[in-house]
Amino acid sequence: MSIITITTDLGYRDPYLAMVKGLLYSKHPTIKIVDVACDVNSHAHNEAAFALKSALPYFPEGTIHLFAVKFLNSSDTINNLEVDNTRYLLSIYKGQYIICPDNGLFTLIDKGFDEKVYQLYFESNQQHSFYLRDIFTGIVNKLLLNTPLEEFCVETQNYCLLYAHESFSTPGNLQGKVLYEDDFGNLITSITKDEFETHVGNKRFSINLPSLNIDKIHQTYDDVKMGDVVCFFNSMNLLEIASVGQAASKIVIKRNVFSKYKIDKIIIDIYD
Repeated sequence: MSIITITTDLGYRDPYLAMVKGLLYSKHPTIKIVDVACDVNSHAHNEAAFALKSALPYFPEGTIHLFAVKFLNSSDTINNLEVDNTRYLLSIYKGQYIICPDNGLFTLIDKGFDEKVYQLYFESNQQHSFYLRDIFTGIVNKLLLNTPLEEFCVETQNYCLLYAHESFSTPGNLQGKVLYEDDFGNLITSITKDEFETHVGNKRFSINLPSLNIDKIHQTYDDVKMGDVVCFFNSMNLLEIASVGQAASKIVIKRNVFSKYKIDKIIIDIYD
């Protein structure tokens, strides 16, 4: 049984995602389709990349991942970054296929990415408006039929490179960024457990949030009472801030293109 995953901002309210799945099932009834994250914020490209990066290690070789979230920004910025949302790419990463627009996804998943990248052929510019349905499903069909790659794509050395935010330290603090807000309102940051142990260790520290300070790392959600804030390292060894019974996002406001707020950093002040 072949596995196809979908990561997109199409959401579940409209029929678009069902169209894609129906088309895939009509041609290959025995496949398994898995939603990685299908209701990420519109054009929340980095958020969607984080979701796919987190899920990838749990899928077997041969899985086909469809990533349909465009990088949305000004034309000047896109040109400087060499983003091309009308160009579509394929790569085989750790034995799994990834299909996406030319939007920097590969290096967002792995900053050391060095696999071969292929540019996909397609028939008409009219397919751009719904490329997940009109282009990507056709590529899935070719992969499942073991069509040779050279028949529907060509290797390219020229593709967009974008990199996820990495934490950094100064003599007095460790700084990171909120990478992802899950459906519970938990905030997942870029600060790893190794970074915290290296720079903070057993020293006193304070995480300064708009409405309170955190000076303790817990082990699990259950360490605090309902309504309290808990800070711990999650199963991905990333620092996570949660509030039991409510959304931590009410305490730390994540920055995105639709928000007028600019609070997206996590700063851990370190004391001797």
